[in-house]
Amino acid sequence: MNELVIYPKKGKMILYGIGSLLFVALGVLLIGIGLSESGVDSLKFLIIGGISTLFFGFCMIYWVKSMINLKPALIINSDGVTDQSSFISPGLVKWEEIEDIDFVQFGGQTYLGLFTKDPNLIINRSSSLKRTLNKMNKGLLPSQVNIPVKILNCSVEELVESVSKQWEKQWNQNA
Repeated sequence: MNELVIYPKKGKMILYGIGSLLFVALGVLLIGIGLSESGVDSLKFLIIGGISTLFFGFCMIYWVKSMINLKPALIINSDGVTDQSSFISPGLVKWEEIEDIDFVQFGGQTYLGLFTKDPNLIINRSSSLKRTLNKMNKGLLPSQVNIPVKILNCSVEELVESVSKQWEKQWNQNA
């Protein structure tokens, strides 16, 4: 079985953890400022600080869990593409479910985009929170699965070669 297993870059993972920690600390600081102030401005500080602390606190919890249980970000094999690169990742997307694969640009980043035959495939598979986040993601990019290339611990050439090889194998089997 010819498969490519790609783990996330450790340096990027550490930077994400530090970033989450900094934003949680900033949120707590804003809450502290809001509690010490009075008037309309204090409410603004409390709201912004609370949202920041909650959002980046969840990011930090996800980061800690992913550092403890380090699993591959991406697996490409004869079954399909298994994406575990983020919280909203769909897991295994079978070759039969994929219509096209291309690189997608968004916000100065390059993503490996998987376009599924059913545009709602990933949304329909997801739990309630992930479903909501995937719906928001669907509005940002045309592809249903978006894997950030810069977090993968492999070269773009290696990624393209492996995806192309498995993609061609799948098409030759179905032809």
